[in-house]
Amino acid sequence: MKMEGQFEGRDVHSRSPRVDTEFLVLLRCAEGKSPARITNLSATGFRLQTPRELEAGWEITLETPKHPPVRCIIRWVTGREAGGVFLEPITL
Repeated sequence: MKMEGQFEGRDVHSRSPRVDTEFLVLLRCAEGKSPARITNLSATGFRLQTPRELEAGWEITLETPKHPPVRCIIRWVTGREAGGVFLEPITL
């Protein structure tokens, strides 16, 4: 379902389709590196679980075997879950 317009004074934009998934990545940020698990993925963003505390606005890199690193920005954090957007296009 496509939603555009406003909701309680905020703009609502359509999102690209999400895919539930589960695979491990190496997360790198200014604070160091740690394993993370991607749990939801789209062409423009992701949701992940990580033992590391992250902060919205951080630039991170996600790495997987057989693929080049991907630069991202963390947009939201709730406990040990976070969501972000890719700074470079990816192919699903």
